[in-house]
Formats: sequence, structure tokens, C-alpha cells
Amino acid sequence: MADHDEAVGASAPHHAHADTLDIRSCPVCGRRNPADARFCGGCGQGLGEGEEPRQENVADPLVGRVIADRYRIVELLGRGGMGVVYKVEHIHIGKLMAMKLLHGELARDRNTVRRFQREAEAASRLSHPNTVQVFDFGRSEGLMYLVMEYLEGRDLGELVREEGHLEFERVARIGAQICASIAEAHENGVVHRDLKPENVMIIKTADGREIAKVLDFGLAKLRDHTGNMSVTRAGAIVGTPYYMPPEQIRGEQVDARGDLYAVGALLYKAATGVPPYVAKTPMGVLTKHLTEELVLPSRRSGFHLPGEADAIIGRAMEKDREKRHQSADELREDLLGYLESVGSLVSDPSMSRPSTRPVATAGGAATRADVDGYERRLRARGILGYFLLAALVAGLAVAGFFAWKKYDAREVVPTAESEPNDLPENADELPAEVELTGKLGERQSTELGDVDLYRIENPGGQRRLLDLHVNGLPNIDMIVDVVRDGHSDPVLSADSAGIGGDEHIRGFPLTDSAYIVRVRERWIAGQLPTENVSDEYSIRFELREQVEGEESEVNESLELANELAVGGTITGRIGWGGDVDTYCFPEAVEESHVRLSGVGSLDLRLRTVDRVLQRSRIFDEAGIGAPEQAPITAGQGRCVEVSVDPEEERGARSDPENTYELRHVAAPLPTVAEEEAEG
Repeated sequence: MADHDEAVGASAPHHAHADTLDIRSCPVCGRRNPADARFCGGCGQGLGEGEEPRQENVADPLVGRVIADRYRIVELLGRGGMGVVYKVEHIHIGKLMAMKLLHGELARDRNTVRRFQREAEAASRLSHPNTVQVFDFGRSEGLMYLVMEYLEGRDLGELVREEGHLEFERVARIGAQICASIAEAHENGVVHRDLKPENVMIIKTADGREIAKVLDFGLAKLRDHTGNMSVTRAGAIVGTPYYMPPEQIRGEQVDARGDLYAVGALLYKAATGVPPYVAKTPMGVLTKHLTEELVLPSRRSGFHLPGEADAIIGRAMEKDREKRHQSADELREDLLGYLESVGSLVSDPSMSRPSTRPVATAGGAATRADVDGYERRLRARGILGYFLLAALVAGLAVAGFFAWKKYDAREVVPTAESEPNDLPENADELPAEVELTGKLGERQSTELGDVDLYRIENPGGQRRLLDLHVNGLPNIDMIVDVVRDGHSDPVLSADSAGIGGDEHIRGFPLTDSAYIVRVRERWIAGQLPTENVSDEYSIRFELREQVEGEESEVNESLELANELAVGGTITGRIGWGGDVDTYCFPEAVEESHVRLSGVGSLDLRLRTVDRVLQRSRIFDEAGIGAPEQAPITAGQGRCVEVSVDPEEERGARSDPENTYELRHVAAPLPTVAEEEAEG
């Protein structure tokens, strides 16, 4: 029988990597990783978010270039998963700033651009002295940029790597400043979602005090969204495994208390020198956040930590968010209380309640006052205000015309889309069980194709299953996104059929009252978007209730697995490209096996998981349409995963119309001779 051993949550590599200088060693477990790796393949340690070695001998074509007629690029500061960061000079005020430029593929994705603008605008409203200030953002010559405060210092992760664990008094000072920063953000409705030591800059003032500055507010949602994933489940994980709250791992809505958990985790790392949970794989780390009791910092370290460290960090890292501190101010008060108890609060003015003291910046670096003064001078000329007013009047007139046009058109029950429908406020209403037609016609630009949005209702917001069908266009590879109304990230992106194929979604759960369905072409960077002004696609959906004995989506990970009764049977389907179904036994099992029926167009495979030993095996003996079976070893924590073999090019990627049956048989897997005797 063909089978493959591998660690839980890890993918078997397709190619062996040559042993070169480009392979980096993990600072935690020592494993060597490719230069572009964001996480260590062994333990999940963050590796600078894909930071690449700087190539000092290669001339950077952007150095010396002026962006948006005011920012001259001086030098490269670093590279990351989202883009590159440069030191720039504002040529009109002669001050230094930092500029983040989004990677080209992100800057060309329309959804990412909109989300970037919205999140950057929210971040630019934050003004706390412990927050890295955002001065400007926009688009120039195809480049998406974010201009922020330029600081000279080290991030907290680098500080801990170089100095080891920090004294808890020092940790409490840094933590109190972080809390002051995120408290203002939370008051403005901004949740960070990716707090970690690498997102906290530590700078020193002239008198030797350490100042913490939190960066990347509002931008965490942009990470890991490149537009080329075949499926993104509800609440797709964004963040770093070591500092991620349980509710974020489960794909639930993350509120301010999720940031407090992350603060507790980074304080743990600063106080002990190690993360709160360590495992061989990122999935192992995430699982421990969900299930394993926290080892208090004083028990993890070989040195003295005060009882307050255990109490403060332990409460911040409660798995139940109702048991945590309920606000950043509350956590800050606990940290300040400790500092008061050891007599170190009064001596530091930056620890006052609240902290509003300006923070010293690097020599020649711009401050908020510099930028505000420059903008006041512009406003004094009156030119900017005139053009803004004219643009506003024109925009309102155009919006009013299109709103009237759509309202007038909807007095008759529609049978086709009504352009423009590329914004949520202009989305066409798509009634259940009613078919509409549309076209992916005139492209919006040389980088963006046509996009059609449809609003669908789920009355009462009750849990129902979505069945959606979109007929394909002969020359276009279509993608269908499902987005919660009022959100920007899709809960599902279906792209399994390729050019000319139909896209199906079958059995996807809806829990909100309204959603936006987005129909678009798969955009490929550097290629002109396709126009098809003659052919029409059709779109239709219906909602239904869950059927007894049917899988419950979304169940694509161990944390979201369905329950498979010992000796029981469950029916499921690969409802869209990239769909994975995971089932776990609720109790210990004896040595036994599972049988998976075949689905005509799919090459299904089984993966058995031992959560205790964190090991898994893949079984894929048969081919397209054939059944599979796999042994289950005796013990607790046993799970089974059903998916399509991604390397089988002849089979389909999904089959939403046909179901498979997964059955647990309470007997060991029969030998070949036994099977022949039975047959």
C-alpha cells in the first residue's frame, strides 16, 4: 500500500534543497530553512516574515527616485512578506521618514489596494507617542506606499535574541507602553491582530530611557493575501503562531482582548527568553495555544521572576477571553501597579497616567508636528481645498446619478447585472433561486479586470448551507469570492475549474444575515486582464439546512474537525477547489480501519493523524474514482483527513454534486489475502 510518513501539519517537500549559504538556521531549534521562508519548518519560529539577505553589491533602482513628488528614496532598510522599507527624505521639509512599498503583486490586486487604503487611513489617525506615526499613504506610478515615522533602534525580538531574557521590571515598563499604544487604537476601533516582539521598536532617549513604539497597526489583515489561493476558509489565520490568541486560531472574530493575549505572550518571551508554547511545527504551536495549560513564566525560567509576573502574564493569556483583562488600560494598570510596588514608577515620566509625553526621534527625522505644519502651509495657499471641494461635488453628482439609475432599474425584477456593480454599495441584489446573467467585460485598467458584486441574504442570520453555481466564460479563469457584508476578506474563494469552467460551491455554511458574492477573473501580474463583451455567465444560489449524517463545514483543520463516532459513518463532499475535510474520534479507539468510497472524477486520498505523537500518514493507493482505506492505530487523539491528491493532474479538483462515504470499521485492516478470500 502506498503511504507516506510526515509530521502533522507539514507538507512533504517536492524538491530537495541544495545545502547552500542561502539556507538559514532557526534561532530556536537550529533547523536550516530556505532564504524565503517566513517560519521555521521545524518549530514554527518566525524568520523575519520572509526577510531576505540584503544584497549590498546590487544597485537598487529605486534609490534616488522621488515618489509622489515629495519623497526621495535614500536607502533600503529591510524587506518583508508585504514589501520593502526604505529611508526617505521629504524634499519639501528636509526631514527623514520611513516608507513601506507593497510588493508589486499586492499593489496590483484591487481588493488589497482598497483594504490597504482603509487600514492605512485608520492607522494614520493614531497619534499616541508609543505608536509609530503614519504620516501619509497613497499610490504613485503603480507603487502603493505608506510613509511613517523613521526611528533608530532595535525591535523587541532582536533585543531578546541579543540580550536574552529581560528583568521583569524592564519588561513591565515596555509592556505598559505597549498597552498605552494599543489602548488608543482600540478606542478608535483598530485591532492590531499581529502583535509580536518584531512589531515593537525599542529606542533610547538622550537620558538613556527606553521607549517602546508599536508599528504595523491596521496592516496585519493584508498579510498572506496574495489573491492566488484557491480557498480561504472563514476567519483565515493571519498572525504569528507564538503570539496568536485561541479565538483567532479557531477563525472567530478577534476583538481587543485578542491583542491583550498577544501582549501577554510577547511579555512571556521577553521575561523568559522563550515563547510560551513551542512545538515542532506551526500547527503544533497553534494546537498548544488551544489545548495545553500555560506553564507560568517563573516555572519556565532558571532565574527568579516575581509572583506578579505569573499573575499578570497568566491572566493576559487566559484561553477564555472573558477571564482576561478586558481592556488594554486594565492590563497597563496591573503593570504600573507592579512598577509602583518596586518604587520605579515615579522616576520615569513616560510611565505617567496617561502617557502623553512626546518621544524623541532620530536626528533629522520628521515628527507629526513637521508634517502638520507642512500641510497647514499647503492649505494656506487655498489650492488644495479648492480641488478637494470640486472633486467632492463631482463625486457626489456621479454617485447620485448611478444610485438613481440602479434604483430606477430595480423597479422591474432584474434578470441581468446592472453596471457598475464593482463596489459593495452598488452590488446587485441576487434573490435566492433566481438566475442572473452578467459579463466580465470592459477592464477597469491595464492591471484590473471587470468585477461584478452580488448581495445575497441569509434571513435572520441563521446557520444555513450555501449552494452556488456560476457558469463559466470560454476564455476566462473565473474566481468566485464569498465575503461577509461589511468586511473585505473573503471567507471562501472558489477557483477549481480553470479557463472556461463552471465554478461551484456546495454546502458552505453561512452564519451572517448578508454576504457579497464577487465574480472576477484570476488576475496574473504582468498580464493584461481579459475582456469578454459578447459572452454571458449566469449565477444562481440557494440556501438549505444541514442534513443529518452530513459533514459540517468548515472542517479543514484539526481545530475545526467534525466528530466521527467510533464505528460510525459520515457523508461528505469536496465542495470546492482546495476543500479538505477533517474528522476526529471523540474517544479512544481500538486497532481498526476506515474505508472511503470513491467519487467518479476525484483521486481521493486519506490521511490518518495521531495527535498525541503529532504524526500523520497519507494513504493514496487507488486512482481516480476508486475507494481508499487506511489503518487506525489504537489509542486516543486519532483523526482522519479526506482530500484530493494535488499532484494528480487528470482528476478534478472538486465535485460538489457527488458525495463520498467515510466509514469507521471496528476491525484491523484486512490483509491482501483476506481481501481476496472475501472477494
